[in-house]
Amino acid sequence: MKKVTIKYNPYLVSTQIKVDGQSPKPNSSLNVQNCRLQEWVEKLPQILMDEYRDTNFELTFTGTEADFEDICTSVEAFGNKVNIKCKNNKTADIDDAENAIDEIFEEIKAGPIPELKDQKIIDAFEKAKNSQFEINVVATMSSGKSTLINSLLGQQLMPAANEATTATIVKIIDTKQDNFSATAYDKSGNKVKHINNVTLADMKALNDDLKVSDVELRGRIPFVESVGMKLVLVDTPGPNNSRDKRHEEMTYKMIADSDKSLVLYVMNGQQLGINDEKIFLDYVCQNMKEGGKQSRDRFLFAVNKMDSFRPSPKYDGEGCIKKALDEVKKGLEDRGIYNPNLFPVAALPALQIRSKDDEDDDDAAELIGFRSRSSKFDEMCFEKYYDYTHLPQLARQIITELEEDAEGDDLVEIHTGIVSIEQAISQYINKYARTTKVCDLVQSFKDKLEELSAVAHLEDAIAKDKSKKAELEKQIAKIKANIKSAKDAQTLSKDIDKIDLTSKAQEEVKKYLKNVKDETSKMMTGRSNKVEKAAAKQQCAALEKQCKSIAVQIKVQIDKILEKSYKETINKVIEQYKSHLAALNMGVNAGALSFNPLNLVSASLSNLSQIIEDNTETADESYTVKESYQKRVEGGFFRKAASFLTFGIVDDHTYETAYRDKRIAKYVDYVDMNEVASDYIVPFQANLIKTEKSAIDYVSNETERLKNHLKQELVKIDKLLDEKLNALSRTEADSKTKAEEIAQKEKNLKWLIQIQERVKSIIEF
Repeated sequence: MKKVTIKYNPYLVSTQIKVDGQSPKPNSSLNVQNCRLQEWVEKLPQILMDEYRDTNFELTFTGTEADFEDICTSVEAFGNKVNIKCKNNKTADIDDAENAIDEIFEEIKAGPIPELKDQKIIDAFEKAKNSQFEINVVATMSSGKSTLINSLLGQQLMPAANEATTATIVKIIDTKQDNFSATAYDKSGNKVKHINNVTLADMKALNDDLKVSDVELRGRIPFVESVGMKLVLVDTPGPNNSRDKRHEEMTYKMIADSDKSLVLYVMNGQQLGINDEKIFLDYVCQNMKEGGKQSRDRFLFAVNKMDSFRPSPKYDGEGCIKKALDEVKKGLEDRGIYNPNLFPVAALPALQIRSKDDEDDDDAAELIGFRSRSSKFDEMCFEKYYDYTHLPQLARQIITELEEDAEGDDLVEIHTGIVSIEQAISQYINKYARTTKVCDLVQSFKDKLEELSAVAHLEDAIAKDKSKKAELEKQIAKIKANIKSAKDAQTLSKDIDKIDLTSKAQEEVKKYLKNVKDETSKMMTGRSNKVEKAAAKQQCAALEKQCKSIAVQIKVQIDKILEKSYKETINKVIEQYKSHLAALNMGVNAGALSFNPLNLVSASLSNLSQIIEDNTETADESYTVKESYQKRVEGGFFRKAASFLTFGIVDDHTYETAYRDKRIAKYVDYVDMNEVASDYIVPFQANLIKTEKSAIDYVSNETERLKNHLKQELVKIDKLLDEKLNALSRTEADSKTKAEEIAQKEKNLKWLIQIQERVKSIIEF
């Protein structure tokens, strides 16, 4: 049995793996030093079996409980194919880490070092401490999205109706105030209106106001108390429902931005048209497939209105909830998403429980029905669907403990599934967002701490050994000589010039746009060349909507490619003069990216109505039908005689039904949809070539700007280094330092050392 040790640090995102005490070979797939655990953990059992040709392992993990659960889950997924015994050397949990950092920073502010009390450091720490985390709520039509948000808020604030109601982007920011205030802004960011104690009626009015583009709500989000971060719930219009095209771009950008938000996708469990928002859902799934387990954890699918199902035999029958969830699951699996996080939810009963007025005993029909069904049928207890929600063991334990202490409507509230969603949000934030926050908190003062400590060690060494002073002065003189000759700057400038940013970005842009072209080519095939004009207009409207969405996606994805390239470039340069940056507490600001390579919607797409007319032909579809009429038939001898004798009372003829041809004129306008799709999409595809050229030109220009900026930063660093060396020389030139000052410096150094050790123990293990 091979022994595997894994040490994973989620704060520094670093991994050490050894098998039988040996590090993996250079070409091993276990070389995942700077990758987040969730990017590779699902492949771990297979990698171990393939590379070590064994199925028996003893795995010892050092890290957090949440990350250890991911290790165990990946092992369990392989079943009997592998035997891996796992144990955890548990490190401090996130709450302990945050509390320890808070204590350290309070000591720093009250400590003996004035430089650590600088307002910039305090501001940086407070900014990291109050960092916000967004939960973006998106939905298909009539899914009950607003009701679900209201249930999370515990009160009715967001307008809800069986139609597309969200025309604005609403950001709900968690604060300590019990009531909610609202501030509305127009497209330019100008304040339109402020309401101190906002009501549902106020929100409806703001939503209907054409001047309003964005609304910020501030108030207490109840479940956030257990989350450990300042949350922002973002109620986002669907990409096809927004009246502001900027919102559509923001929505797609939010989906693509894997580091900064969680996505809660709300579906209507009673109308599971998973293709309702096909383009948008395809884009969601595309992003879910990038980045491994974290990407899947980041998307929560709330299957709402599940309280409408009835498991009794005379209605929906046994297994109705599972059938509905399986339908959603299959729709996502068809898009390449396996093991999605699906949460059956009854948002309306949850809202009715949470917002119930104590003075009003009248319950809504939805709550009465769900209260009854959840007590009769385990199937209606939505917190128990762990095979679909994939909640980790810690979250399951919390829910179980809540159930044990709950009764009455408190227990019904858990059955609605809303508590499960809140636990999923909390677990995601603890695992991913709060670890980043801890690192940011430490980073806000760590560099300055190290700089001051370095100087203090020098001063201490010189005070104890006067020969050290001469040694230091030699080093200072050498560094100054290099600065004056610009030796360091010239070397690093040449290294910066050698960095090839354009080729890699160009390759990624080409690859992405080729995929877009392939996808749009599929849109031209399989269409009928004979579609009635009314139906053709509907198909063209759908085609136009699809192309516009793709256009927005192109901008977002190219922005993403370029931003990634810039970050990689800056990181390379920082690695080259990291010692300068660490010592001087410097940072690099490469400027904000604002690339907008194309405007496909207004300029590049052809005129839809003209395309329809150009491909319309009128067909003569007149046709013949058999028309019945009464045909006169003359009588014979006896008939005529009878008519004569009765003085005409009996007709001398009869009538019989006969048939003749009658032409029905019908002229129908038909549209050749193959030609329409081709004429519409070919110009779209032609613009992809222009887009590619535009993007590469932009990369080339921005690369030069970025490189020049970095070179200028080198000059600034050398100048600051020269100033600090001069200051250090002046300090050490004073040989008449008083004994009490030396003693104080020694005391300060001891204080700095113990602070550094405590900080190190939190984020390094």
